[in-house]
This record gives sequence, structure tokens and C-alpha cells, in this order.
Amino acid sequence: MKILHFIEGRCNPDTANGVDKTIYFLTRELAALGHEVHLISETKKDPIEIPGVSIHRVEPFRNCFSCPPEVRGIVDKLQPDIGHFHSAYVPGNISLAKYLRGKGIPYAVTPNGNCARVLLKRRPWIKLPYKYFFERPYMNRAAFVQSVGDQAEIEHYGIKVPIVEALNGIDLETLPEKVDLEVIERTVPRFQGRFVCVFVGRLDIEQKGLDMLIPAVASLGSEAKNLGIVLVGPEWKGSESRIREMIRENKIEDSFHLYGPAYGNEKFDLMKASDAFLYPSRWEGLPFAVVEAMAVGQLCLVTPASDPAGLLAKEGGGVVFPSTIEGIREGLREGIDLSADKRTSLLQISADIVRDHMTWNVIGRIVEKSYHKVLESD
Repeated sequence: MKILHFIEGRCNPDTANGVDKTIYFLTRELAALGHEVHLISETKKDPIEIPGVSIHRVEPFRNCFSCPPEVRGIVDKLQPDIGHFHSAYVPGNISLAKYLRGKGIPYAVTPNGNCARVLLKRRPWIKLPYKYFFERPYMNRAAFVQSVGDQAEIEHYGIKVPIVEALNGIDLETLPEKVDLEVIERTVPRFQGRFVCVFVGRLDIEQKGLDMLIPAVASLGSEAKNLGIVLVGPEWKGSESRIREMIRENKIEDSFHLYGPAYGNEKFDLMKASDAFLYPSRWEGLPFAVVEAMAVGQLCLVTPASDPAGLLAKEGGGVVFPSTIEGIREGLREGIDLSADKRTSLLQISADIVRDHMTWNVIGRIVEKSYHKVLESD
């Protein structure tokens, strides 16, 4: 098969951006399966190479709803069998999809969590008209829409075409052989002897539920002194100063540490050196950070939105709690109180979930099969 993917930006596999990771590893896996894979990267930056994938860098679209001649030329030259778009509210997706339809080329769409109804509360005067006039019609003309564990949100969005579940995953070969288990003790000495939870991701206060996490810790009262929360990740639209202010207002400075961004082995060191990985999000597609924590054998404390396809709750592989202040507080308590035997059981189940559902070979074959089904039906 000749497969054409499209991204607004470029694919950096070592980033906090889950869409970048999805496209990088999925296209690499499809190429490894023997397909001719191309990626149009709409960016001013130099593209990042992906093994086996041909990358076509194009300038950002000037007219968001008209496919540029340069892009049309690439499509005309390649004559792909199928296209694949990622994320949502990307005007370039709309214009290129229209061009593919005009040439009779089917396409798939992976919203990556961006059909979440809560997102429509952000700038609804723009997003609601865009949804009804552009995004939903274009998705409903797709051959299929890929769910990464967000099928209920996709259906609620009004998508009527087939939905294929293929989760985001991890390349197990990227996991470090050795980790620095003393990094937190060196960085935050006052956390020694406490139950330490690490969060890794961009510091988006609303999406990641940090505005609930902080008062949840404060509501623990004297118990908060036995807890250490390490927030790891880049700030998001000036969020760091707001987070520090919320921590001060709740008078729990002693229980929090803002580490800053960490990538590669440093990120895995922090995950593994903690007692638990904490992800209190309100909405997600499928958070790579949770999958990575599961893969390195860390206990995960998550909300339903952060639970990959609900598998931790379904299989009993972690601590899953409601995305409320009270829910987070009780989830933290449950994590702290776990017996050694129970913790060992949760970690084994979690590792099995990753192996069975979240490796790129498994995911790539599901997507490959879905492509074949589309092309065979034409």
C-alpha cells in the first residue's frame, strides 16, 4: 500500500506532544510492515527523519481552506492508496481531505482526544461553528475514524462512520536499561521518606486537572506532610506562575516541587524513582505518559479520562478515581495504603496490558488491517 499521512508541524518522538509521537511511531511501524509511507509535514522547520518514511516538508498553508498547489502536486505525483489525518481543528486537514475526495482517494482520521466535549468550552464561539460546518462533515466523509480509547467522545461528537479502536503505544526498545533511582532524593531532599508521586506532561492546568490536584492535596490536612508531588513538564500558556500561586494560596508549598521539563532517560528516571505516577486529567485521547509509566513498571494513579481505553479499571491494573477534588484525594490515600502484595499484583496486570494492547506492532497491524478493509471494499 501507498499511504499518505499529514501533520501540521513535524514529528518529534521525544516531546510532550502526543500527536507527534503517534504519527512518528505509527508511520515508522507501517513502513516496517512493508508499506510505502509518505508524510506531508506542514512546517517552517526542518523535518525530523522517520526510519522508512518519506517526508515532504511544505510551507504553512496561507489559505487554510484551500489546498496549496505544492501539496496538490505531491498528491498527484504520489497517487496514494489512502490518506490519514491526525488531531482535530486543523484547517489543513479539511482542505487536503477535500482534495483527496475529489481524486477518489479514501482517508482515515485520528482525532487523538480532540473530540472531547469539554474542549468545546474553550472558545466555543469559534469551535462550535467550525465543528458543525467543517470538522464533523469532513470526519463523516472518512473511511473510518480511529479511536485511541476515546470512542464514546467520538460518537458523542456525531461521527457516524466506522470507528476502529487502535490505542497509542510505546516502543519497548526505547525504555532505558538502567534508571537513576536517586534523582528525586537528590533533587528534592525534603521528600525523602514520603510517598512521592510524579506527574509528567505539559502543565495545562485545566486539562490535566492540576487545579483539582492542588486543593485535593490541601484537603488531606496533616496527611499532606507524608506526600510529595513532583510536577514534570513544560509550562502551558503561562501556567507555571499560576500553579505556584495556587500552591501558595493553599499553603502546601512543602508538598509540591515543580521540576521543569524532562525528556528521554531523565523522564524515565523520574517516573521510576517515584512511588507512583499520577495523572488527574479531565480529558485525554490516550496519554503517552501513562503508557510509559505502565511500561517501566510504575504504579499508576489516574482518572477515567487518563486510563487507557479504561483498561486499568477493567483489568484491575491501577488506582482509578473520579476527576474531582474528593476523588483525587481518596485516590492518593488508596495509593499510599496499598499493601506490597496488592501493589505487585497491580503492576503485573499493568505490564500485561501494555504487552497485549500498546506496542506499536499490535497497533500498526490493526491500522493496516483497517486500511486493507477500506481498499478491498472499493
